[in-house]
Amino acid sequence: MEKLNINKEIKKIEKALKQTIKSDNAVLEEASHHLLLSGGKRVRPSFVILSSEYGISPRNEDTYKIAVSLELIHMATLVHDDVIDRSDKRRGRLTISKKWDQDTAILTGNYLLALALNNISSIEDKRIHMILSHAIVDVCRGELFQFQDQFNTEQSITNYLRRINRKTALLIQLATELGALSAHADHKTANKLKRIGHYIGMSFQIVDDILDFTSTEKQLGKPVGSDLMNGHITLPVLLEMRENPEFKAKVDALNPNSPKEDFVYCVDYIRQSSNIDAAKQISRQYLQKAIHLLDELEVNGATTWFKKLIKRMESRNI
Repeated sequence: MEKLNINKEIKKIEKALKQTIKSDNAVLEEASHHLLLSGGKRVRPSFVILSSEYGISPRNEDTYKIAVSLELIHMATLVHDDVIDRSDKRRGRLTISKKWDQDTAILTGNYLLALALNNISSIEDKRIHMILSHAIVDVCRGELFQFQDQFNTEQSITNYLRRINRKTALLIQLATELGALSAHADHKTANKLKRIGHYIGMSFQIVDDILDFTSTEKQLGKPVGSDLMNGHITLPVLLEMRENPEFKAKVDALNPNSPKEDFVYCVDYIRQSSNIDAAKQISRQYLQKAIHLLDELEVNGATTWFKKLIKRMESRNI
């Protein structure tokens, strides 16, 4: 087999994604294409490909199908997220609900999810279908819990971690586990890769939540502090509230109709807080666990790429 080059592999996935979203319905295809063109790091397909290298038949047809499907599922969750949060921008471009309308956005999300399931329908391994279907239910539950937890300042850090596990880490965990299973990796290896994906996914979302405070609107492609403005209480805020009753009282007072300056005050406060570093440290601990497990696996062509991607995640603008 050709030596692994993840950049080359992602180009293949990109081509397959463009092919898969083609539709007889011009609006659905155009809206899906609009989202695809807004970029994205293709993190999940990358981890599917890398994890398949630890099996006996790496990068086979099933591996590519899973890589494409997981990215489509991820895209579907982004579209529905933007509808729930009434977001105007995603990665610096107009969201589908803003460029078209809310109905088009909901239908596009449903369409992408249906395409994802159709794309893997020919895979014979029943475990892959079972794991994926259970995970999609859990991702939906994660979205629901996030919605129910809006402006809930009494939630625990455990609550937050459980939520980001379902909302973000689960799809990265699926990428590493299903990538390994697609290549017929043994049970022990697949289980280790599943845990590696979980740790990477947890770190990935915590870094995203930190960047929502520390980055710029240009880098984020959306307003700074938009999580808090949408009522999502993330790790830096939870850590600060735990040790600062005055700040907690400020966040307690926030609601969807609060003046913008109240949100700006809280966002600026967190930007200056030492709890940004505390959140970074928690993110790093998850990555260290992932690297530790990776070092237990047999070294192969994917190991260096895996570590490069982990390093890149750790240093994303923070």
